[in-house]
Amino acid sequence: MIVGIDIGGTTTKIVGLGEARERICATVKANDPVASAAGAIGKFLSVANKKMSDITRLAVTGVGSTALGDDVLGIAAEHVEEFQAIGLGGLDLAEATRALVVSVGTGTAIVQAEGRMARHLGGSGVGGGTILGLSKALSGITDFDTLALAASRGDVKGVDLTIGEISKRAVGTMTRDVTASNFGKMADNPSGDDFAAGIVNMVFQTVGMLAYFAARAERDDTIVVVGNTMQIPSARDVLDKLYPIFGVRFLVPQLASYATALGAALYLSE
Repeated sequence: MIVGIDIGGTTTKIVGLGEARERICATVKANDPVASAAGAIGKFLSVANKKMSDITRLAVTGVGSTALGDDVLGIAAEHVEEFQAIGLGGLDLAEATRALVVSVGTGTAIVQAEGRMARHLGGSGVGGGTILGLSKALSGITDFDTLALAASRGDVKGVDLTIGEISKRAVGTMTRDVTASNFGKMADNPSGDDFAAGIVNMVFQTVGMLAYFAARAERDDTIVVVGNTMQIPSARDVLDKLYPIFGVRFLVPQLASYATALGAALYLSE
């Protein structure tokens, strides 16, 4: 099998490609990159019911991969540039030949991908790390599962100021329920769930607008959003609400969390 490992800031994802191109995925958490890579391989072999000798090629990518040497557990490790992996993985999951691929991990990276070519356009420090940091400070939430649940229960109107609260009519294409100011109603004493919903709303409105402007500049009509942060269900809802305003759709593939690891494996397989 050809195996790709994406060592991120908080989690490590691994994807194995079988002979019939089937995909076997696993995730581990560890602070040390070397321990993450070794742990990911161990968990993958257990999930896939394979032996170490079944791994024919190993691709490593992600911010943590720079700490790795030329082998992991005795397997030669081939380093794949992260933006290349993001582009390849995003296109494959979207079944597209060209797209703007937005990876929302600890931060956000925006890549223009076509075929086997990928070009990093830029990004933002606003991402999953922002969500967890603000959630810890405002709601005392320290993990994504709890955050996702809280955000689904919360109401953004408890923290956000809407167009309707400052205008008696819609403004252009923006209806009265559109956000005018993120966290513009802090004096209203919102609940912890409202804070969580507001944080997710703010981050993904920011990510969505950055992606929209990049797509317009690159003349792309497909925006693929990948990354571990897309496991938050309300994140997709925020992106979907941008369509009536700007006419842009965001595609979030089923295996969005594993796009970069998949892209690394695909880089070797092709």
